[in-house]
Amino acid sequence: MEPGSQGGGFLDIDEELIAAVEREIGPEAAEAARRSQWFARNPRPLTDAERVVLRATIEPILRDLRTSAAIVPDVVEEAHDDTGPDRVPAWIQPPNSANYHGVGSQGIYVQVDLSPPERLADLADQVQEWEVEELSAAARSATWPECPLHPNSHPLAPQVRGDQAAWCCPSSGQVIAAIGALRSG
Repeated sequence: MEPGSQGGGFLDIDEELIAAVEREIGPEAAEAARRSQWFARNPRPLTDAERVVLRATIEPILRDLRTSAAIVPDVVEEAHDDTGPDRVPAWIQPPNSANYHGVGSQGIYVQVDLSPPERLADLADQVQEWEVEELSAAARSATWPECPLHPNSHPLAPQVRGDQAAWCCPSSGQVIAAIGALRSG
C-alpha cells in the first residue's frame, strides 16, 4: 500500500481533494463528493420497486446480448452513488467476476422520469459502452451490436423511433430491430 493510502483504491477521495473541490467548484460539489465516497464504501441494496424498474428495463438488453453471443454482464442491484429520486442505480461487471466492482465494472442507472422507450434506449447506450470495452479487452471485435448493413464498420445505435426503442444504423438511420429483438448472426 502506498504511504498515506487508506487502501481503498480508486474509490477513495481524501479530504484534501474534497477541500480542493470545495474551493474550485463549491460546497455543493464537495458534499456530493463526500456522499459519493460514503456510498462507494456503504452500498445500498435497491428497494423492491427499484429492482422491478431495473429488471424490466435491462432485460431486453440482456436478451440482445445473449442472442448475439456477446459478453453478458452480471448486474449488481446496489446503489453506489446518490443518484437522486429520478434514477435507479445499479452496477454491471464481467460475468462471474472475482474482482467485485473493480476492473471491467461500471455504474449504470435507469432514468425513471423518461418515457419507457427513452429509458430503454438510454440504458442500452450505457450497457453498449460497457460491452464495447469488454469485447475489446477480450480481443474480440468491439462492434456491438454489429450493423448488418455495414459489416465490420460500426455498431448499431440505440434510438427512440415512434413508441419503441430500436437498434438503428447510424449511417442510414434504418431501424434494424427493436431493442430486445435482435436476431443472431
